[in-house]
Amino acid sequence: MTMLIVGGSASVLTHGGSGGRLASLEPGDGRRDKADHRQDLAGPAYDGEYHFVRIAFQSGRGSRGGFGRRRGGAMWAHDYPRADQNFLAILDETTNIVTRRSASNVYTFLDDDLLRNPIAYIVEPGFWNPGDEEVERLGEYLRKGGFLMVDDFRGGRELANLEFHLKRALPELDMLQVTEAHEIFDSFFRIVPQDVVPPYGGYPPAWYGIYEDNDVTKRLMVIINANNDMAEYWEFSDYGYYPIDLANEAYKLGVNYVVYAMTH
Repeated sequence: MTMLIVGGSASVLTHGGSGGRLASLEPGDGRRDKADHRQDLAGPAYDGEYHFVRIAFQSGRGSRGGFGRRRGGAMWAHDYPRADQNFLAILDETTNIVTRRSASNVYTFLDDDLLRNPIAYIVEPGFWNPGDEEVERLGEYLRKGGFLMVDDFRGGRELANLEFHLKRALPELDMLQVTEAHEIFDSFFRIVPQDVVPPYGGYPPAWYGIYEDNDVTKRLMVIINANNDMAEYWEFSDYGYYPIDLANEAYKLGVNYVVYAMTH
């Protein structure tokens, strides 16, 4: 199936409401460094429709660490907001999920509004260094039925950092490989995972996950795109930087994740 590749708005939605309270992520020494200070970012208020939810985090040591930076922006914000908004447009066009196409929301794991949203997305987990309360809230979110998509990282060190913190959140559960036969790769589109080619070389793509009760026949709670970056394709799909077939596979992967999460 050929998918419609569309462009999304690049504007950042800001307001002073309760969602996306990034003020809590400022360094603990009270300084307002330009590179670290972030305004509150949030999409529309909760309305029962599917909103894309991106997780913001600090990448320094403990609560005093500043925001990691990549190309002048925070690590959690790589490909934001174009990737989120382009993906929402594709999800809306290809499925019957009631989607708010402009709703790219930014929350931390400490935000109560996160619990209204069944699916969350986090990038660059090699730079993720959550505090105890954050991992406790993540574990609560996942046990209550939440689903976490992890994207945009490569290498064993970054995977090990992710595994360490997920183990803090869910100490009774292990990170296991997700095989090609798993239903998440057939929940809407039939996907051959190895056809989702990374936008950069050097590491072979792999998929890992966390299952309820460590049982691969039960609900998948976390899906991990190791050595890959599907949002890179989402962000630039209307720029012509990448072949359309590669961008389509990345979109299909995201659609499958959302459909799986919404039905489990």
